[in-house]
Amino acid sequence: MNITTTTQNFESSVALDTFVRSRLKNALARLDEDIIAIDVFMKDVNGPKGGVDKQALIRVRLRNRQVITIESTHQNLYAAVRTSVKRTRQAVRRQLRKSRQIDKQRVRDMAAHDDVFGTGEVAARTAMPRVPWI
Repeated sequence: MNITTTTQNFESSVALDTFVRSRLKNALARLDEDIIAIDVFMKDVNGPKGGVDKQALIRVRLRNRQVITIESTHQNLYAAVRTSVKRTRQAVRRQLRKSRQIDKQRVRDMAAHDDVFGTGEVAARTAMPRVPWI
């Protein structure tokens, strides 16, 4: 799992980078084999004006070529990251669960297609040789 962090309109700190990486690694540790890369974009929308303007966007690239993007905004950047990580974990788990259900359904459909006798036995895929009619 490759994690990339990017900041906009402010300077990143080692503490912030460590916080983001540790939160993501802890939240997605069990799903590590299905994740290719994670990109984290953090920005201060209003700059020094203040307000609810700290934004954290997390983009996850999965092995099945799907991309999940989660964004959250909060007054505190750490809280925005925490919320985004939690929602990202839920979204990735949901997406992987759906894709696994689809894979299981495909296997069941193929088995039903191969069951030509209706007895639960799978027929051999080799057809009988054709004999020309004379």
